[in-house]
Amino acid sequence: MLLVVNLHGSINSSAPVRKALNELWVAKKFSASVVTDDPATVGALRLCKDYIAWSPVNEGLLGDLLRKRGMVSSTRTLDQASLKQMGFKKHEDIAAMMVKDQVRLSAVKGVLPFFRLAPPKGGFKRSLRRQSTERGLLGNNPALEGIVRRML
Repeated sequence: MLLVVNLHGSINSSAPVRKALNELWVAKKFSASVVTDDPATVGALRLCKDYIAWSPVNEGLLGDLLRKRGMVSSTRTLDQASLKQMGFKKHEDIAAMMVKDQVRLSAVKGVLPFFRLAPPKGGFKRSLRRQSTERGLLGNNPALEGIVRRML
């Protein structure tokens, strides 16, 4: 599973890039989603590499994302009552099943398949215009977990 975060939005992007961002559920700035690591998804990620950052996600970060930023509707958060209604005991149960690729967030009925994040506390330490291989933040970024933790 890969965590995908949009750091630019979709302004001044081409139509194929906007379509790929919509398919990845990260059309808006500072939105994040969890996608599978298959060739079609990697192709969409490479198409949008100038707008997004991605990295493998671990169970701890995914549990924190679900607890702090998981939404049932546009106004209701994913709280204990909502979890109990869906048949789960805690947020880490969903996270563990997602990491093991047993369930996808879009398949869990009632949960929005994306997360709305805030800008990172302390700001971005690296350039938002460069790839991670060029001392930036975009593209396949192994340091994305620390940035996302500051965005929660």
